[in-house]
Amino acid sequence: MAERPRTHQVSGPQDAGDGEADDAGPPAPEPTHAERSRTLVANGTRGSLSTLAVDPAGYPYGSVASYALDPPGNPLFFISLMAEHTQNAIHDARASLLVIEPAPEGADPLAFGRVTLLGLLAAVTDKERPAVRDAYLAANPSSGYYIDFADFGFYRLDVQSVRYVGGYGRMSWVDATSYAAAEPDPLAAAAAGIIEHMNADHADAQVLYCRHLAGRLDTTEASMSAVDRYGFEMIAVGPSGRRAVRLGFPSPCSTGTEVREAMVAMVAEARRRAASA
Repeated sequence: MAERPRTHQVSGPQDAGDGEADDAGPPAPEPTHAERSRTLVANGTRGSLSTLAVDPAGYPYGSVASYALDPPGNPLFFISLMAEHTQNAIHDARASLLVIEPAPEGADPLAFGRVTLLGLLAAVTDKERPAVRDAYLAANPSSGYYIDFADFGFYRLDVQSVRYVGGYGRMSWVDATSYAAAEPDPLAAAAAGIIEHMNADHADAQVLYCRHLAGRLDTTEASMSAVDRYGFEMIAVGPSGRRAVRLGFPSPCSTGTEVREAMVAMVAEARRRAASA
């Protein structure tokens, strides 16, 4: 999957739709599907591991497995040598791991992200084992009581291809090179807190963003729905209906402090535009 060139600007609605957004500028920057895939997988430790059954031969066999990641994003497993999925992999190394984004209670789970990593599942070498053991323990501390069991082994899924689905209408195949080169979003752990804070304490600022940075002049209320290093998404509500709006930060943000500084600058710009309108 080719990476798209990025510029970082404070403008651009995600959905032009109806209403007044003609002068909002170019589309706002956002993560590539490779970056979204790495972020989702990096922020999980459990998924559905599928192998090809030995008996009955060839049928997909799904199981739940905990995992860690190596530096290029390949999943690492510590699995029983007697388990069906291990015996299947010894016979046929083709396998996949499905990782899903948690959905809030009551939300439509199909509107949230999921990633399927497809590749070859094989035991790690003795030389690799110490580093793999450390990575697995760090991601799965509760495995400490059985981490040295003799009838378990470390396996790696060598990712060959990636299927990303980010909800309705957002999906693609991602090649393994793009996935391996992508970086997980540094704001992933802080995103829920940022969203909660903005919706609880800065609803007025979000209306300003939508009206004067995204060109949604009829916005009467707005709420943040997502944030990442490149920008954030809101739902803008007004007489013309509900619209998804995305705005880019002036430059990428890696910390909550940087996000706060960017948003302060953006609300100042929105107020300047409002005064000159």
